[in-house]
Amino acid sequence: MKTNILEIENLTIGFKQAIFEKISAEVYAGTITALMGVNGAGKSCLLKTIANLIPALEGLIRLHGKDHRTYSSIDFAKVVSIVLTEKLQVDFLRVDELIYLGRSPYTNWMGEIEDTDREVVNRVMDQIGLCELASSFFSELSDGQKQKVLIARALAQKPKLLILDEPTTYLDIPSKIELIKLLKKISTENKVAILMSTHDLELIESNVDQIWLMGKDGSFNEGSPAHFRSTGLFEKHFYSGLS
Repeated sequence: MKTNILEIENLTIGFKQAIFEKISAEVYAGTITALMGVNGAGKSCLLKTIANLIPALEGLIRLHGKDHRTYSSIDFAKVVSIVLTEKLQVDFLRVDELIYLGRSPYTNWMGEIEDTDREVVNRVMDQIGLCELASSFFSELSDGQKQKVLIARALAQKPKLLILDEPTTYLDIPSKIELIKLLKKISTENKVAILMSTHDLELIESNVDQIWLMGKDGSFNEGSPAHFRSTGLFEKHFYSGLS
């Protein structure tokens, strides 16, 4: 039986004025959902609205069946984590120190690290393959390594929903493939729902469970990659204007 992690109903998003309306969709544990659409469609705005960084203009967002507005900030951070596309400028933090910041929803007001926190961080670093880089400075890493560290920090929150805004943007092709395979592993092993925006159609098509498409005509479509191929929705919305 599928476990519903996220449900959005008749959601309208935007900054004071609506940029996309009437979005309804669901996300389940242990699955990857790719959010796609032309530039300017509102993908980042939708992700930030779900992550409670931007208020919804209309509609409902439910996490585990509970209105997301009823969560405290700490409890919300234990359910949802997000990695944005902007590059993080950190000069004097080591990899392990940055990942430990993901434990902040669980530490006391002094931020004291306990054995449980160490166990979580060590497990995440091992899963993502960062143990050998633990003492390296974040600023010295490659773009691919930095993205892994940011995902590790988000996973240290032990979220039910991991939101990624264009996670492959700054990566070369081999690093993109490696990251997509890693995300597939994470969703399966951790039973976490992953919602990520992307333009890399050919790379993600065989690795995601469903696609959300914000159409250039204002339509919202969801379904499996096979559904999009068989119905011609890819041709309609991607190959005639997707950049």
